[in-house]
Amino acid sequence: MSATDQLVEETGEIISWVKQDWIYIKTALILAVFTGIEVFTYFESVHHAPDWLLVLTLSFLMVIKFFLVAAIFMHLRDDNAVFTKMMVMGLCIAWPVYFVMAFAFGFLPDWNPILKVLFLLIPPSITGFWLGYSFKGGTGSHH
Repeated sequence: MSATDQLVEETGEIISWVKQDWIYIKTALILAVFTGIEVFTYFESVHHAPDWLLVLTLSFLMVIKFFLVAAIFMHLRDDNAVFTKMMVMGLCIAWPVYFVMAFAFGFLPDWNPILKVLFLLIPPSITGFWLGYSFKGGTGSHH
């Protein structure tokens, strides 16, 4: 192992950059798998899944990928909790706006209007509560 492949911890212990950045590597692999699932949903000739299942699958993956990217790559796990709550609020606003537009353009026309309203309100409120209040954030130190 060359000198450029090693890092020195505060304790003086020499560690590999792979060990140091392993959380980012694992996160990238998980995101790659989720992106593969999303791409698979585009091939209707392969899966023949109903529209509502595709919507729920893609919506679930959207929230999980948002959480992973914000928490790991944007370092929200280390920042003050107010930043986490602002990012979650953006997600909770984007969800209904996106689906209002989708429903306005005729997406899932056979759904009952009451189901559409519940779909617009319940997932963002659950997501907002779960991410905004269970994920507290850190102290602001990036160590």
